[in-house]
Amino acid sequence: MFKGVEMSVLGGIGYVLNIIPLANVVAPLLIGVAWYRMGSRTGQSLFRATGVLMVVTFLASVGFLVFFLGSIIGVIMSTPFVLGGENLSTAVAAALLPQIIGYLAVFLAAAVALAALGLATVVLELGSHFRAARVLNSVWFRRAAVARIIALVLVLVFVAVVLALAVAEPGALMGAAVVGGNFLLLLLPVIVLSLLANIFSAIAFFTADIP
Repeated sequence: MFKGVEMSVLGGIGYVLNIIPLANVVAPLLIGVAWYRMGSRTGQSLFRATGVLMVVTFLASVGFLVFFLGSIIGVIMSTPFVLGGENLSTAVAAALLPQIIGYLAVFLAAAVALAALGLATVVLELGSHFRAARVLNSVWFRRAAVARIIALVLVLVFVAVVLALAVAEPGALMGAAVVGGNFLLLLLPVIVLSLLANIFSAIAFFTADIP
């Protein structure tokens, strides 16, 4: 796949697409292939592992979406489109309840597995950026990694503030989120840093001197 495309171009395009809505859906696939091919070229197993995990996470996300939509369609198709009284509605609900519970159990298990894959992908991608900065002597990979770390720290701070407000005064939390959106402005630095991280990663790939 993408055999005729240089890994530096593939990775750069992938990180550029990662900041474009809708186009970012396919970005992990391109980035994953680029990291894997970089690992094969440089002999770095960390790069290959990052690429494989990115592709696996992408495919798992597609499968999760297909399962979610299929579950909804399955429940709808299993529901008889007939008119009836309260007793019929209760009977239909009782008949569908085991199926819905089964779907929910699989859905939650899949969501947890997908979240674990996503977290592992973030960790490996971050490590790959630092390794690439050292192996390829690229300051842009290091800048991208630092931007990601700062963004993650700010996300943790944001979550801590939200939880603290929720516990201390739930009304204040809702008011801050609604009135002028001032509370949500705390996420602006995270958005900017995430944008910069992807731009730095794109520049790093485009300018990488890969042996």
